[in-house]
Amino acid sequence: MLLEKMQQYWMSILKNKKIFTRNYYKCKILTVILIILMVFTGCRQERITEKVQKKETVESAMYAEAKEIAQTFQNIYIQEKSELNTLKTKRKIINCLKMQGYAAVDRDNQIDMVNSEKVEKFCKAAEKEEQAAVDIIVVFDEGEIIQYHLESMDGKVDVRLCQVEWKDNNPQAEYYDEYEAYAWKYTEKGYLFIEEYRPPGFDGAPGETGFRVQPLNETCRELNRKYVMPLGYTLNNLLITNWDEQNYTELDFYDLYEKMYHMKYGKQVSYEANFGGAEYEVPEDEFEEVLQTYLPFDSTEIEKGTFYNCDDKTFRYRPRGLYDCEFPYEPYPEVISYEKLHDGTLKLTIEAVWEIRMLDQAITSELIIKPMKDGSFQYLSNKVIKSDQNANAGWYMPRLTEEEWKANYSNN
Repeated sequence: MLLEKMQQYWMSILKNKKIFTRNYYKCKILTVILIILMVFTGCRQERITEKVQKKETVESAMYAEAKEIAQTFQNIYIQEKSELNTLKTKRKIINCLKMQGYAAVDRDNQIDMVNSEKVEKFCKAAEKEEQAAVDIIVVFDEGEIIQYHLESMDGKVDVRLCQVEWKDNNPQAEYYDEYEAYAWKYTEKGYLFIEEYRPPGFDGAPGETGFRVQPLNETCRELNRKYVMPLGYTLNNLLITNWDEQNYTELDFYDLYEKMYHMKYGKQVSYEANFGGAEYEVPEDEFEEVLQTYLPFDSTEIEKGTFYNCDDKTFRYRPRGLYDCEFPYEPYPEVISYEKLHDGTLKLTIEAVWEIRMLDQAITSELIIKPMKDGSFQYLSNKVIKSDQNANAGWYMPRLTEEEWKANYSNN
């Protein structure tokens, strides 16, 4: 805009000879300024154009490479289309990528990363602020992948990524992004965390991503999937509270009723929440049967920790609502060791991996489980292990107290 106005002014002077003669020296100065501006603007525009062209070239190259990577397991995708979300099929895809020389892992970190030594070598070089690069292929549900290309230099880590989906049995590169990692770290436990910057007030997905680089004992993984992951850290406090058969008052039986109902029946409870604060009376046998399937408490103990109507033999139940909903992106559990005790129980040492805080030991606890001969099991106790690396379980939102519930819903 400034350049255009100066050009118009310059042309008006040239068209008027008297003005031109009277303002000779002024014209000389304006001429020099005009030339400098034209050169500067031209150079700047040229640099911008070169930068855009370079990005487009890199983006196109990564689109092509990511599609080629997906094509290496195209046969698996077609043959296992109905089983793409199973660990068995994901493992096949990851093993195929291993044969092609790629470091690869599943998004849920349930399968050991293949060719992990390449990532470990990169992390060690990056920690020394040396120049290095590595590609990590992450396998998602439905056969989708994201290729992460990481480059390090002078203590900084640059990230490029490309997402590939499938259409008509062919891979389609759908998304590309690049950024300088706002933060990154490789933990002693063997997790690589990278963070894309998010401005204050950003309400989209968090920028943190974690990859388990070091392998984990397969038995630990199986115990985790069977006993711990169905409960997890979402909307309950069983794994973040000290409790046993004698001291259990801090457990929230209503949270556990919801979680264990899904574990037992494979579906959510039928009592729906609403904005006005829903309240139901759940039959005694229904409520207790769910809890006693997985916990060692008798009816009297359950009644002490809930609102029980002895006349109707029902439990008052209030689903969580607007005022006690939980923030998403909770940690996920990992069983890192196990021990078979002399009484036939199992002691599992569990650590919480909290990606949005870039922590692989946000909470550590020892959970005692009693396996039954018929394949069922019960949780007997949990003990939180104090550690300098542990964090406050800030993701957990307690349910509203009686006073809080009335204050929020009494007028509805």
